[in-house]
Amino acid sequence: MPVVLYHGGAAANSLKSLLPLFEKKVDFKSHLMALVNFEQHEPWFTKINPRGQVPVLVHDQYVLDESTLINEYVDDTFPGLPLKPSDAYGRHQMRVWTKFVDEYFCPALSFLGWHAMIKNAVAHLSEAEFEAKVARIPLKEQQDKWRITAKQGYTKEQLDEWRRQVRVSIARLEQQLGQTTWLAGDTYSLADIAVFSMALLLPTRWQDDVNTRTTPHFMAWHARVSSRPAVKNALAMPNPVAGTHEAAAKAWKT
Repeated sequence: MPVVLYHGGAAANSLKSLLPLFEKKVDFKSHLMALVNFEQHEPWFTKINPRGQVPVLVHDQYVLDESTLINEYVDDTFPGLPLKPSDAYGRHQMRVWTKFVDEYFCPALSFLGWHAMIKNAVAHLSEAEFEAKVARIPLKEQQDKWRITAKQGYTKEQLDEWRRQVRVSIARLEQQLGQTTWLAGDTYSLADIAVFSMALLLPTRWQDDVNTRTTPHFMAWHARVSSRPAVKNALAMPNPVAGTHEAAAKAWKT
C-alpha cells in the first residue's frame, strides 16, 4: 500500500511532516488540501482523521496524526538518513526542542498567523455560510479559534504576549546555535526539522529581531537548512492559498 500524506501548504506542521519524507527519500503520495476552504472538515476526511486536522500519514493499515509523532514514526520505519541522534542524550535534546515547538513556539506563531490571515480568508463568506462551515469542525477549540480570528477578537494584550513568546524563542534559538551546529548537537535531526518548519518566515516577517547583525547564528543555521535538497523539494510544492512563501510572509506582517 502506498504511503500517503494529507497536508496543507509547505509551512508549519505540514512542512514539518513533509521534510522527513523527502530527507529519507520515501516514495509517498502527496494529498494537498486547501485548509482555509475547510477541506479538512469535509466528511470524507473526518473519516480518516475524526479531529479534522492535518498532517495525517497513512501507511499500510496505520493512520497517524500529530506531526511530531509522525516524524518519529517515519524515521523509525523507513531506511535512509537517520534523523535522530545516535546517543541517548542527543535524543533527549532532540525531544526537548520538539516539545518546545509543540508547547511554546508553534502556538504563539499560530495565534499570530491566524489573527493576520483568517479574516481575509473568510471575507467572501456570509455570516451564515461561515457558521455553516464552522459547525462542521469536530473540535470545539478549533471552532472557537476560527470565530475569534475571523472577527479579530484577540486583545492587544494577548497579541503582545504571543509576540513576546516568539522573541523569547528567537533568543533561545540564537543562544543554542551559538554553541552547536545543529539544535541537538553535531547532526541534523528532527529537532532542526521541527524548529525550521515554524521559523521558515522569521527572517522575512520578523526582520527587526531576526537578521545577520542580531541573530547571526540563527541566520547561518537557517541558510544551512534551507540549502538542503529535501527542504528545497518540499518548499517547491504548490501552496493552495498564498501561492508563494513570500506572499504568506507579506500577509502575516504584524
